[in-house]
Amino acid sequence: MKGILFALAGGFFLTFQSVANATISDQIGTWQAAAMTQLTGFVLGILIVLALRDTSIKHLKKVSPLYASGGLLAAFILFSNMTAIHRMGVTLTISLFLIAQLIAAIVIDGKGWFHMAKKNVGKTQIAGVVLMIGGILILKW
Repeated sequence: MKGILFALAGGFFLTFQSVANATISDQIGTWQAAAMTQLTGFVLGILIVLALRDTSIKHLKKVSPLYASGGLLAAFILFSNMTAIHRMGVTLTISLFLIAQLIAAIVIDGKGWFHMAKKNVGKTQIAGVVLMIGGILILKW
């Protein structure tokens, strides 16, 4: 149940962040907004680690560079998200981002990439994505 609540909260926060970032990018520029968002997230993360007195950061050198590059990907995600919102609006942007995430997740699960446990991907998962794409078409028109 906690997983579902965190996933829902993450989805809500992602949407609010997307709208805020798009608004900020109107005022200071898209890459500048992406940089500001990354910086404020970094500062908050460091403050939380310090407040919790979490010493696991000592193990940072053990993290694969592939996985440590997630922040680099986030900058491109933010840029893409803000640009899409300006061109298509919030609803269509979030819908298409969700579809792209689901397709990537199905491939990662099916192939077991990134040290994830390999899971069977069947017709029902594919049908679910197709139905969601149909839902987006209905939303669009």
